[in-house]
Amino acid sequence: MKIWISAIAAVTVQPLLLLLRILPDYLSSPQSHYGIGFVLFAVVAVSATLVLILGVPAFLALRKLRRDSWRSLAIVGFVLGALSAASSWPSRLDGYSAGQNWHGKYVETYVNGAPTAYAWFTYAEGVAIFALHGLVGALVFYGVWRWRQYPKQSFQSRSSDGG
Repeated sequence: MKIWISAIAAVTVQPLLLLLRILPDYLSSPQSHYGIGFVLFAVVAVSATLVLILGVPAFLALRKLRRDSWRSLAIVGFVLGALSAASSWPSRLDGYSAGQNWHGKYVETYVNGAPTAYAWFTYAEGVAIFALHGLVGALVFYGVWRWRQYPKQSFQSRSSDGG
């Protein structure tokens, strides 16, 4: 039961992170925001799937190996988050040219089907953002799991903790 409560907490933190990231744009935009509910639902669905299919088994494996420290979970969360976005790398698309606004500057991302350096920068930035979401989710999971395991104790290091 402690693991499932921790998993729910890890999933719940993801829409909150998304809201914090988009809040400035959301508040300053004159456009209607009809799609925000769908975006939040999609974030919950994807994070729940990743936590249940990859995160909980990874935690159970770390626990069996007695490596269930916050450091280990942070590394695993970072890697699992990065892997979830890493499969969408830029590929060659013959005859296709595109560009986008990248941090306030219009840049070409594809020129005649070939990805430019900015396509790779955008890809790396996306992977890093997903990795950070995985890291935060894993640390929230660990914090709630630890709090449920030792409700009357602080987060001091324990012998099975490794750190």
